[in-house]
Amino acid sequence: MLTKEEQAVLRHYIIISIARKALEKDLFLLEKTPLKLQGTYLELVRKTLEQISKEMALIKRYMKLHQMKIEKQESDGFFSTYAYWCRGYEGVNRILNTHLKQQVTNYLMRFFTFEKSRLSQLDG
Repeated sequence: MLTKEEQAVLRHYIIISIARKALEKDLFLLEKTPLKLQGTYLELVRKTLEQISKEMALIKRYMKLHQMKIEKQESDGFFSTYAYWCRGYEGVNRILNTHLKQQVTNYLMRFFTFEKSRLSQLDG
């Protein structure tokens, strides 16, 4: 059985993976789009990606230390299915895509509104 902390780490890993992928796509598009403040937007996205990468490195280290692994299995348009392994336990989570999108939006908003990171919660 997973602890609440392990469940939270797996859930957070899913969210930041989606956020990073979305921002990488957006950065590619921003680089090709002429905007009046293009440099500002590019810098904001690059700095955010840098912070997400640091956070992801901490989470991956935590997951390795606690023998955790997660993989996206499928997405049917409404739900995304993730398989996880942790300390010999296996399981599957189906998450509503609209819920995931809202969680990713909330996560990214803390960067764009300059909220403090919660990295210290995962450093252990």
